[in-house]
Amino acid sequence: MPGKKKEESTVELNPTSIEDVRFDERDLAIFSIPDIKTRISVVQNYFFPRLEFLVRDVLGVIQNIYEINPYERINFIYRPSNRKTAKNNMDFFEAYVGISGKRRTDRDLTILNRKGVPYKFHPCYLFFGIDPQGTMYVEMRPFVLYVDDSTRNSFTNLVRKNKDLLEPILAYFHITYSGASSFVPLIPSLKTEQWPFFRSYPPDLPVYYSHNLSILVWSFIALYPILDSIISIGEGEEPRLSELLNKLRNYWLDHYTGDAEDPDREEESLSSDDIISTLPELDSYNFIRAGVWWNVLSRDNWTCCSCGRTPKDGVTLEVDHITPRSLGGTDEPENLQTLCKKCNVGKSNKDNTDLRRNFRSSR
Repeated sequence: MPGKKKEESTVELNPTSIEDVRFDERDLAIFSIPDIKTRISVVQNYFFPRLEFLVRDVLGVIQNIYEINPYERINFIYRPSNRKTAKNNMDFFEAYVGISGKRRTDRDLTILNRKGVPYKFHPCYLFFGIDPQGTMYVEMRPFVLYVDDSTRNSFTNLVRKNKDLLEPILAYFHITYSGASSFVPLIPSLKTEQWPFFRSYPPDLPVYYSHNLSILVWSFIALYPILDSIISIGEGEEPRLSELLNKLRNYWLDHYTGDAEDPDREEESLSSDDIISTLPELDSYNFIRAGVWWNVLSRDNWTCCSCGRTPKDGVTLEVDHITPRSLGGTDEPENLQTLCKKCNVGKSNKDNTDLRRNFRSSR
C-alpha cells in the first residue's frame, strides 16, 4: 500500500543504506535446497549483494580510522564462488564475502607454497560469513593454504612483538582465536595450528542495523590490521601492525571514552574564552551510539559537509550535532552531520547551521 511503513523484518536484497542490511532466520532455508547447483546459485544471488554492500561500507570506516586507502591492496573474495558453467560444483556450507590481498601479475610474492613456488595471490582472508546453523560471524584466516615456515614464523614473531597491544583489542571486541577453545595461548596456537584463525562473537540470526550488526562491524575493523600485516609480509614490506593497532586504540578512546588525560602534557595558558572557542562539541562523538555514528558518516559519503574533504585528504571525520545538545539538540540522524575535526572546532557548540544543505546544493 502506498505510504505504508516498511516492516522491520523486510529483507532488502540490494541495500542502499546500512539500515537496509538484514539477515533473517528464513535465509537459512536456502542451505536446504536439495540440488547443489541450484543451492549455490541461490546463495550467490541472495547473500552476496548484502554481504558485499556491508564489506564496502565497512571499508569506508577502515579508511577513516586507519587513514589509508584499503582498496589499493585488496581483492574481494566470495564463497561459494562456483561459475555457472562449472562441471563440478562444490558446496562448503557457508556463505561469505570479504577481502584478501591484491593478486600480483607483475612479480611473485615472498610467500612459498608446499613445492617452494612463490604465490601470485595472498592466501589470507577477512570476511563476513553466515553458516547453515544460523549464526553470522567475522573471520580472519591468516593462511587458507599451506605457506612456508619462514612466512609463518614472520607472522608469529610479529604477533609476539605486538602481543601486549593486540590481545586487549581482541578481548575488547570479543574476538577469539583457533586455539582458545583448548586453552592454548595465542602465540603457541599460531605456531601449532595448521590453519589458525581469528573469529568474532557469532550472534544468531536475525542480525540487522540495530541488532548485533555493529558488533560484527567492529570485529572486522579490529581484524583488518592483521590482514594488512600479512599482505605486507607477502609483499616483502615492513608490516605496520603496531601503527594500525595504535590508530584503532586511539580512535576508540577519542570517540567513545573521551580523551585520556596525558600527565606529561604541558598546560597551555589559555583563557576560558579561548578554551570555549577552540573546543569541538565533544559530545557530538563521545556519546553517540556507535551504530548511529557509523550510519551518519556513511550517509554523508565519508565527506565533511563543510569543506568537502575526506580521509584521503588527511582529515579526521567527526559527527556533529546541528543543533547542539546544550541548545536542546537530539541524537536523531536528522540532527547529525559529518564534519572534519577542523570544521567542527570552527563551528563549536554555539552555531546550529545545517551544513548538509549547502554541501548538497554545491554538488
